[in-house]
Amino acid sequence: MNLAESSLYASRYEDALAPGVIKHRAESHGSAVEDLMSVGVEEACQKLECGLKEVLLVSAQLEKVIRAEIERALAHSKVVYRSPGAALAAAYAGVAPGDGTPPSFITGLAGVGKTRLRLAIQRILVGDRKISLDPAHSAVPLIDYVDCVVGKKASVSAVLRTFASPGTASGKVRIGQEELGRECARWMRVSGVCLFGGDETQFMAQSAAASTLITRTLLALAELQVPWFVIANYSLVWKLRSRPPEATQRLLSRPVVLLPDPPASEDWAVLLAAYQVVLDEAVSFSLVDHRVELWNLCAGLKRLLVNLLVLSYWMARSAGSPKASWAHVRQAFNSVRYATARDDVNLLIAHAGQKTSLRKDLLCPFNGPELQADAEVFADQLRAARLATVALRTVQASMNRQERDAIAFINKSANLMPEPTAQVIKLQKNRKPRTLNGMLVAAAGFMESLDDRSKK
Repeated sequence: MNLAESSLYASRYEDALAPGVIKHRAESHGSAVEDLMSVGVEEACQKLECGLKEVLLVSAQLEKVIRAEIERALAHSKVVYRSPGAALAAAYAGVAPGDGTPPSFITGLAGVGKTRLRLAIQRILVGDRKISLDPAHSAVPLIDYVDCVVGKKASVSAVLRTFASPGTASGKVRIGQEELGRECARWMRVSGVCLFGGDETQFMAQSAAASTLITRTLLALAELQVPWFVIANYSLVWKLRSRPPEATQRLLSRPVVLLPDPPASEDWAVLLAAYQVVLDEAVSFSLVDHRVELWNLCAGLKRLLVNLLVLSYWMARSAGSPKASWAHVRQAFNSVRYATARDDVNLLIAHAGQKTSLRKDLLCPFNGPELQADAEVFADQLRAARLATVALRTVQASMNRQERDAIAFINKSANLMPEPTAQVIKLQKNRKPRTLNGMLVAAAGFMESLDDRSKK
């Protein structure tokens, strides 16, 4: 058991900031999901979704944010625990009230990877050991990081108990909210916590007084006098911006906006390659070869990408195919199951190309020169996605009879159902009438075939 020397508190975060450590501790690349044809389509889709969610990669953007948070923890440890007896003093005297510690307010579009950032920090800062404050006292925990999922907790006290000592957290010790906050600050100082994070705060926003409750909760967390971050969608930030300025100035002074990785970036390619491994038995095409098209169909949002790929496999299996082709991806994008996500993607594309109105959950609540460059890259790619859609429609409208017949043949060939295996029951399908979306899929297939011929 270690004695509570000053260097012990700081070394935890110095080790995490060493080159390569963040990725080494946080990343998981997933593995191939096997034997999909031995189970029903719904079970197979669940296995694929779980397999894809196992993939956690630290992009350059995430690493920059994670490093900044760990550096805050390191700075705090060096200031607060510069005296060997600081933790012991806090055990008896508590923590002096202060102005509150503003959070890093991490926001972005739903599905961009905010929660993955929190999970990465959990993996990096896993320390939870016992130390001795001095020979005359019992050992206490040394905790690197505390994670708080706010969820649907109904009160400030319920959230604060996440940070309390075991007896207080379990409810054995009953104290009021004001005293509870001081007790949490004291316990965190004693146990060496130099960073904590909160997530799913938007789920607290279910009542008429939601904005007031969330504001009070976040201000109470700031009073714990520890560096922290909070994760929230755009819509919650807009709600907080309508609160009195004395609250917003304390809570929104350190905004961090996460944006989707561009389709041409190495991070996007590495993610698709990792997904390819998981989907080995599920898809018949190269995800990396369709890196731009996939980005256009999900606006670079990883959660939507996972949903789209799993839905593509569901449609393939439902049609009697053991693997999803690119045509199945296009069909999945146009399906009713993807309708809500498709509407959001189309709204983002329309706003970037034509400056149409945008819902607040899709509109970034912050601006500034340091954000503008990355935001413009995102907008440029959305405009490129719009141009790609317009180009397909233009080609489709200008085709002659021979070209339309060629498209029909290619589309029919791409969707031929293979001979069923023992695990697949082939059901009779009624021929569906042609639709505009179906014709666009055909046009896309024809354009891809022309590209393939030109490369030969």
